[in-house]
Amino acid sequence: MHTKLNPDTILYVRGAAKTVWVLAAAAGCAVVFGIGIPLFWVWLASQLQNSADQGIGMLAVAVVILGPLASYFVLVVFVGRFRFSQRPDSEPQRMAWTRSRAEIRRRAKYTTTFEEIVLTAVLLVGLGFEVWYFFFAKCPSAMCFG
Repeated sequence: MHTKLNPDTILYVRGAAKTVWVLAAAAGCAVVFGIGIPLFWVWLASQLQNSADQGIGMLAVAVVILGPLASYFVLVVFVGRFRFSQRPDSEPQRMAWTRSRAEIRRRAKYTTTFEEIVLTAVLLVGLGFEVWYFFFAKCPSAMCFG
C-alpha cells in the first residue's frame, strides 16, 4: 500500500533539515573562528617570542592582539563580496523617503541562512566562553579581573 506524504509534513522536514544544517554550520564556524583563529595567532606569537627573554616581547603582544582582528577584517571583506544580503530575485532597495508607508508594511523582513549561521556561531562562541570561564577557569573571586 502506497501512501502519499502530506505537504505540511514535507515542510516540517525541510524546516528541521535547515535547522540541523544551520546548527552544524554554526558549530563549525564557532570552532574555526572562535577557537582556531585565536589559537593560531597565539601559537604564531609564541614562535616569535625569544625564549632567552624573561619578559613578554611587544611583537608577540602585537601579534596576539592585532592578528585575530586582521583575520576577522579580511574575512568580512572577503565574504562581503558574495552579496548574501539580498535575494537574487528581489528588486533593489529604495530609500525610505521614496517609498509609501503601505509598501514598507508589505515588505517582509527575513533573515538569510548565512546570517542565521553567523549569529548562531557568535552565540555559541559566547556561550562556550561563559561555560569555560565560570566552570573550568578555576577563578573563585574577582581576582581574575585584575
